Amino acid sequence: SEMADSDNENFEDAVEVQLSVEDKEDDTPVSVPVTVVPKGAVTSHGDCPLECTFDQVQLNLREALPFERPKGYSGLWTAMKSAIGQELSKIAMPVQFNEPISFLQRLAEDLEYSNIADEAAATDDSLVRAALVAALSCTCYASSAEGFRMYKAFNPLLGETFELVRPDLGFRSIGEQVSHHPPVTTLHAESMRGWILREDYACGTKFRGTLKVIPTGLCKLEIPKYGDRFTWTKPATTVHNLIFGKVWLDQEGDVEVKNHNTGERAVMYWQPHSSAGNNYMNLTGKVFDKSGKIRYTIHGGWDKGLVLLAGDVPKDKLPAPAAGLTAPGARVLWRVNPTLPQAPVMYGLTKFAMQLNQTESNVCPTDSRLRPDQRALEDGKMDFATAEKKRLEDKQRKSRKQREAVKTEWEPRWFRPETDPDTKTVIYRYTGGYWDAKLAGTFKDPSKWQDIF
Repeated sequence: SEMADSDNENFEDAVEVQLSVEDKEDDTPVSVPVTVVPKGAVTSHGDCPLECTFDQVQLNLREALPFERPKGYSGLWTAMKSAIGQELSKIAMPVQFNEPISFLQRLAEDLEYSNIADEAAATDDSLVRAALVAALSCTCYASSAEGFRMYKAFNPLLGETFELVRPDLGFRSIGEQVSHHPPVTTLHAESMRGWILREDYACGTKFRGTLKVIPTGLCKLEIPKYGDRFTWTKPATTVHNLIFGKVWLDQEGDVEVKNHNTGERAVMYWQPHSSAGNNYMNLTGKVFDKSGKIRYTIHGGWDKGLVLLAGDVPKDKLPAPAAGLTAPGARVLWRVNPTLPQAPVMYGLTKFAMQLNQTESNVCPTDSRLRPDQRALEDGKMDFATAEKKRLEDKQRKSRKQREAVKTEWEPRWFRPETDPDTKTVIYRYTGGYWDAKLAGTFKDPSKWQDIF
C-alpha cells in the first residue's frame, strides 16, 4: 500500500542503495510512419519501431559533469545517528549525501554493459548465453569498487519517469516510480539486437551501524530468437563505515540466473568480506546444464570483469585474479570500463552515469532530468538543492493526503503489475504508449501530464 502513518510524514526521503503522469489519455490519433524493423529488433505492445525513436535523438554525449562536487558539506552524522535501528525508508537525509542522479537513472546503469546482452542474443550456444547473462547481472556493482562512489541516488518521486535512448548502443529504455510506500522502481528496455530487459527494484533496509539492503524485485532478460527467458534477483549489499571511516560495500548471496526455456542455469557466488577477507571482490560462478551437470566455470571479480572456463574448475586451480582476464583458454565475458580521471571529484560516476542526467529535449515532463533539486546539485548549488528537495517532498506529501481524502489509490501511467508466468512472482509490465507519445510530440505540452516537480 502507498499509505503511510501520519507519524511518518516527515520522512519521505528513504535511504536506499537503489541505492505520473495523469491517467487521462490523449485521444488524438498518433500517426506513425511506416518503418522497416531491422532484423533482430524487438518491439513490444504496439509502440513505434525503435528506429522511429532513434531518429528523434541527437547524441552529443558529455564526459564530465558541469561542476565538481562542492566541498565542505557534511551533516551525515546528524542524520545517521537518528537512524540506528529504524527502517530507512522513514529517515530524512541531507542532500549532501546524494549524487546528482535519480534511482531511476541508477537502475538504467544496468544497461552500461548492454553489449553483453547483444552478445548473448547473437550466441547459438545456450550454455554460453547463460554465462553471458550471469555476467550481465554482476556489472552494476563495478562502479562502487573503487571506493569513491558512495553517495546515494535521489529517491524518485511517485510517478517520476526516466527514458534512455541510445542509438549508438541500439536500445531504448523507459522506467517509472510505480510505488512510494514501499518504493518500487521499474525499467523496460528493448534492443535492436534482439533482447528485452525488465526489472523491478524493491528492497528491505535496516541500519545498525552498517546498512544492509536486500533486493526483492525480479530481473528478467528475454531473447525471443531462442525463446529464452532468464530471471534472477540481485544479491544483498552491505554498506560499511557510514558514520566513521571510509565507506565501502560488499555483496553476499548466491544469485541464480535461470533460463526457463532450456532448464539451464548459472549461479554466481557472492562472498562478503566477513567470510572472504580481502578477497571479497573475487567472484566465481558455475554454469549447469538441464541435468544439473557443471559445464562451465565463471571466474574474476566485480571490480575487474569475468571470464568463462570450460568444465568444473576447482577453486585451487583458478587463475590468480590479476591474470584472470588473460588466462589461457578463457573467454572474456565482461571487462570493467576504465575509471575516468575526474571521477573522484564527480561523485565517483562512470562516463555512462555522467551522461544520464544530461539535458535533452522532448522528454516526458515527469523525466528525472527535469527534477530541480537534482539539477541544482549537479550545478553545484547545494543550498538551493536542499530547499528544492524539501519543496518536492512537501508537494508529494500534499498530493498523497489529497488522494487519501478522496480514497483514491495511485495508478502508474506506463506499467501495471502482473504475475510472471515463469516465477509466479509479481513484476510490473510495460503497457506501451510511451514511445508513441514521444513520436507524436505530446511531451511538449506539460498540461497533459502530472505536475510532480
